[in-house]
Amino acid sequence: MEGPRLPPSATFHETDDDKPDDPLPTWHRPTSSLSALPSQDHPPHHWRNHSLNLSPILDTPSRSLPPPDSIPELETYVVQVPRDQIYWTPPPEHAKYVEKLRNNPEKNKKNGCSKRLMWFFIILIAFGFILGAITLILHLVFNPALPVFAVEKLNLKPSSFEVTLRAENPTSNMGVSYVMKPNGVVWLTYKNKRLGRGKFPKMFQAASGSDKVNVKLDGSTKNAVMPPRGSKQAVSLVLKMELKADYEAGPVKKNKEVVVTCDVKVKGLLDAKKVEIVSENCESEFKD
Repeated sequence: MEGPRLPPSATFHETDDDKPDDPLPTWHRPTSSLSALPSQDHPPHHWRNHSLNLSPILDTPSRSLPPPDSIPELETYVVQVPRDQIYWTPPPEHAKYVEKLRNNPEKNKKNGCSKRLMWFFIILIAFGFILGAITLILHLVFNPALPVFAVEKLNLKPSSFEVTLRAENPTSNMGVSYVMKPNGVVWLTYKNKRLGRGKFPKMFQAASGSDKVNVKLDGSTKNAVMPPRGSKQAVSLVLKMELKADYEAGPVKKNKEVVVTCDVKVKGLLDAKKVEIVSENCESEFKD
């Protein structure tokens, strides 16, 4: 009994020449009998279930992603621009202000004059303040002190008196020169009666200096009512001087008028041999 017929192309006969290792023949349907396929990369799903194996023809190799090492890394760049190349556009308000100034030249001149005048007064006030501060400092640093006088001796001669004084300059940073005022004199009085008058000699004292000075007074005791000769009673005399004191320390100079009043008590004023000074006290003051 005969089996089912096979297609001619599918039949084969083994021969002696056939080898057991040869691959089995595969039957393919002619492609001319297939309808036109749609233009897409992958065939529809229902085609894949058919007995026809079209995957070698229709399937295309899918693009594979590059390995991680080949992906370029993102890099950051810092761009530095020099300061002098940074350009800034002023706001439009500045342009309006400049245009306003251009349209009012007279107002600009007035504003310029007022600003210059204001700056002039500011500089003047600052200069006055600086000058005042310097003057105050100089006044505090170079401040003359009152001179100190003391009567050491008093001698009586037939027509004059000789008074020996001790003069001290307590100012530590300024020297002083003593001169008589143009109309100034030295007076020696007893009970408001003039005994003698004279001139104070011109002299200079260094800072913190101490010197003796002799003053000669012309006069006598004839016009005054004096105690009797040989009396042990003390006599109170007054010596008054008006001096001009010029203090100096480098470029700093100060002129003062000094009034000196000395109260002196003596014994033996009428005895020419010896005049004893019992007490003395001199006071000085600056005259405004």
